[in-house]
Amino acid sequence: MKGNGLQTNSLTSDGVSCTIALVPGSGFKLAYLGPAAGSDKHQNVRPAVLPASPDHVPGPSLMAARGAGYAGAGLVDAICQPSGRRINLSPRHMTQVSETELVLHAGDETCGVEAETRLSLEYGVLKIRTIIRNAGGEVVDLHRCVAGLVPLPDWADDTVMTHGGWAREGHGSRRPLGAGRVQRVGRLGRSGFDGSPAVTICERAAGTDSGRVMALHLAWSGSHSISVERLPDGSGEICAEAQYEPGEIRLAPGEQLETPELIVVIGTSGFDELQARLHRLARRLSREVFRPVHFNTWEARYFDLNEDALVALAKGAAALGAERFVLDDGWFAGRRDDTTSLGDWEPDPDLFPHGLAPLAGRIRELGMSFGLWVEPEMVSRKSRLHEQHPDWVLGYPDPDAPTGRNQLVLDLSNRDVQDHLYARLSACLDAAPIEYLKWDCNREIYPDTVDGVARGTRHVIGVYSLMDRLRARYPQIEIESCASGGGRIDFGILPRVTRFWASDATDALDRIRIQRSLSAYIPMEMLGCHVGPAPNPITGRVFSIRFRALVAMFGHFGLELDPDKLSASDRTALAHAIQVHKRFRPWMHSGHVRAIPSADANLDITLIESADGNHALVRVLRTGMAPYSLHPNIAIPGLDHSASFAVAEVSFDGGTDTGLGIASAEGLAWTGLDMDPIKPNQGRLFYLRRITENA
Repeated sequence: MKGNGLQTNSLTSDGVSCTIALVPGSGFKLAYLGPAAGSDKHQNVRPAVLPASPDHVPGPSLMAARGAGYAGAGLVDAICQPSGRRINLSPRHMTQVSETELVLHAGDETCGVEAETRLSLEYGVLKIRTIIRNAGGEVVDLHRCVAGLVPLPDWADDTVMTHGGWAREGHGSRRPLGAGRVQRVGRLGRSGFDGSPAVTICERAAGTDSGRVMALHLAWSGSHSISVERLPDGSGEICAEAQYEPGEIRLAPGEQLETPELIVVIGTSGFDELQARLHRLARRLSREVFRPVHFNTWEARYFDLNEDALVALAKGAAALGAERFVLDDGWFAGRRDDTTSLGDWEPDPDLFPHGLAPLAGRIRELGMSFGLWVEPEMVSRKSRLHEQHPDWVLGYPDPDAPTGRNQLVLDLSNRDVQDHLYARLSACLDAAPIEYLKWDCNREIYPDTVDGVARGTRHVIGVYSLMDRLRARYPQIEIESCASGGGRIDFGILPRVTRFWASDATDALDRIRIQRSLSAYIPMEMLGCHVGPAPNPITGRVFSIRFRALVAMFGHFGLELDPDKLSASDRTALAHAIQVHKRFRPWMHSGHVRAIPSADANLDITLIESADGNHALVRVLRTGMAPYSLHPNIAIPGLDHSASFAVAEVSFDGGTDTGLGIASAEGLAWTGLDMDPIKPNQGRLFYLRRITENA
């Protein structure tokens, strides 16, 4: 399409439009990204010549190149070997593949390098990735290749990112976007405890339900960088890329590199709109599954395992209402602590003389499915596998390669390693009725070399490949991504898993923050949240069983404690809480969750609304004393204003709910209800059932 003498192409999907213009001398410009209704209001993409600036202003571009006066990062840094010639990409043309897909073409004719940036817009989500092909005669040493460059919108005032450490995940920071660069970078081979490779930008006035916002997620589970930069002339760019080590990416003639995808989501109605779009995307990428109540053995037994003890544990779990029993670490040969035996994936003959099949059979007789913890990417120095194949570990041949949690990392870029792990895991899955794998990754990926050659990127691709092979052979197997808890929760691993272990912190107060942070992009039903023991093994804090259950209920509900160590009253209360969860689960796990802001910093209010708008749950948790003795009503905004609801407080004692009458949506939004739990570390749950027809 030609417009104002420029070639322009547009994509439209689910109320969102994207228009790209090819501007001579300046490259591929993002002329518009926003609501489809405003797509006629393109930006002026013809850059003005500024004082003391290049005569042909390059400016931010989707395939920007350095060397022509551009101050930004640029799409590619690469040189040809042995000539040392730097790759210099020039824009060529655009190809409209379909109404939802567009390809931008650039190249370096001298070096014979071709580049494509592919954009697709589906379900209102823009996806960007880059492909570099070596069609020349020299080797291309690729230092950097960006998945996506996105010009910074004029309205971008603030950046929002998360940070945290092990068992301390989910802290947020919002800061003004001034001059210079704000960058999130992960250099240790996996997405970490500080959150997904992501950034959100927004206008200053943006909030929960108002304001222009944009979220960008790199669908990648390895080292990464995502940055927002205000350039010296006032323009800016958002740059997302996998991090490549020196010498790691070398393209021989005929080879190519394809980057991970950059996911871009925009909204005009605040952070809730971003969250809703990202949840829809996550649900499409993952597999829809029934989500049983979990019981995990770790905080109940740790390494103290044997078949009879596990069956006793399972009986207690089944009596509470658990539906899946997951055997955690300690089941394989020689594993008595965390210093040994990783890599030897065979049941310990002393603990399970007939393998895991008898245990799994007894679990199934109790009405629960059976799941198993594995950590396929890791190996202990004290293991048969390491003794037989020391050359299979990252860091080889260094005999003193640094360990993390007493373990080394297997080189999954090596096909022999992949084949071995595929065979061992397949043998486990064939030998017992295992329906679920808790796939752990308990340390970062360092060093990431073999014989001094970097392997980090190919290792991550190898992890993906191994998971894909297992899922192809066992299509019904479910995989949970667990990386010391809150690591490796990203859109790269998401299509391969159905659940994330959100954190090793099962402390209820910490989990409120952690679940809230992750639910900004991961649906609540994919976030494992367990009722742990009291005192909590990490924080030492003690909370009532009801409070712990209320926190876990707004996630993929699970248990991680010894039922026999609970008082009779706590066992009864927990069983009732599980019944409540099961009662609402059919619509909770496809619903829309949102936080309701409160002026009281010690009040956490979360609403889940069913997809059809006919049901809602409001959970109110008090985490500290209120500032005043009198507790104001709590307003519930955002429901369909044409509707009225029967409101009840949910009973947790096995009795009937307490009816509170009929309320209109407008009344709930304006006047609200008396819902405050009053005392710290207590909570209440309210059920709203629509009583008018939902047109």
